[in-house]
Amino acid sequence: MRKSAVKSKSSRLLAVFACFLWSTAFMGVKTGLDSMPPMLFAGVRFTLAGLAVALFYRKPGKIRQLKSHWRQLLLVGFFQTFSLYALFFYSLTMMRASTGAIVNGIGPMVVALGAHFFLPGSRLRVRQFLCLVLGAAGVVLVAVSGTASGSAEPEYAGILLMFMSLLVGATASILVAKSSSDLDPFLLNAGQLTAGGLGLLLFALILGDRPYDGIQVFHFSLALGWLVFVSAAAFSIWYYLLKVRKEALSSMAVWRFLIPVSGAALSWIFMADDSPDLLSAAGMALTGFSIYQFYRVPEGRKETVGES
Repeated sequence: MRKSAVKSKSSRLLAVFACFLWSTAFMGVKTGLDSMPPMLFAGVRFTLAGLAVALFYRKPGKIRQLKSHWRQLLLVGFFQTFSLYALFFYSLTMMRASTGAIVNGIGPMVVALGAHFFLPGSRLRVRQFLCLVLGAAGVVLVAVSGTASGSAEPEYAGILLMFMSLLVGATASILVAKSSSDLDPFLLNAGQLTAGGLGLLLFALILGDRPYDGIQVFHFSLALGWLVFVSAAAFSIWYYLLKVRKEALSSMAVWRFLIPVSGAALSWIFMADDSPDLLSAAGMALTGFSIYQFYRVPEGRKETVGES
């Protein structure tokens, strides 16, 4: 019993650490986008991250697993890295980093909704569907705050792209949860990051992307280095928890609600052109309330979302 409790506590700590790493990505992406177009920047980031994970992957049988599961690696790479982050990076060219962090906060509920339809034992109750509506209302308040700041149209477009990235991300999470149990999570991460990153680089080449004139080499290098570490570490931790420790996807998803809170707060503290306002705070509070109600287990019930 004690061993199980220790394992559960360490899983929670790992999940919190991964989510904190992800929450810093909004600032890093905004900084890097000052020096490089979205597709090119994303391609460089994820290709390097995938190679970094592969470099430190030391388990035997790597080539055999690559041959056996290459279709899964390409499929997850297409959704998790190529599609998701193409939308994510472009969305952040159209909104503040804090707005992106808050909008991204409904992602776990999107995952739970996708699991409702595509994973056995993950049906949602009526109360939880109503919570999804409340969460969406919080996002609307965030969008209205963009209107008040004089950048309504770009923020709305960015929010739409960010929401599309959440749908793609939910698909990727379901694919990872349903992937073969003998596929090593670190190899899965290395393969999907490299495949998706190379796809982004190819697309950037087709678009004719190149670094902007007057690139800020020092700031760009810091942002890129940090983002490579975030991608390599956070995704590896997440896949390890899902595939090795067999944590439930729906139970894991709740921890990702830490990302918008931490991401928005960091952006307000460190980004010169970003600051909190009443509507954004209200939107975050409403989304947070909906999240709490979404995952609150009524008295007398023991199951959680995603468990039958």
